[in-house]
Amino acid sequence: MSPVFTLILALLLTLVIEVPIGYLMIRSKSAVTPLILINILTNPALNALLMILFALTESYIAYWIAMIIGEIAVFVGEGFLLRALCNLSLKRALVISTVLNVCSLFLGSATMTII
Repeated sequence: MSPVFTLILALLLTLVIEVPIGYLMIRSKSAVTPLILINILTNPALNALLMILFALTESYIAYWIAMIIGEIAVFVGEGFLLRALCNLSLKRALVISTVLNVCSLFLGSATMTII
């Protein structure tokens, strides 16, 4: 699978998973656009960095460490963006961000493994 196709597929899977769940958790149609934009910003960036890191090191250990650090950075960053764009409390935004990222990480990883 080409790297560009992998990045696009990962983003689409993330959007399919996170946007509906985020909508249900935030309960506002106005949250859909921020959820999409936030993921367009964070998902390809993290996945591209992980792909580059693995291409350079060929180390699964480095990949997993970077993924854990990257996912923490993404969930915190997305939490702050959700807070600002959806007028949520920081605590609620971080909880929503955590739930969304855990769901997309596990469901997306499982789906990508099958594909």
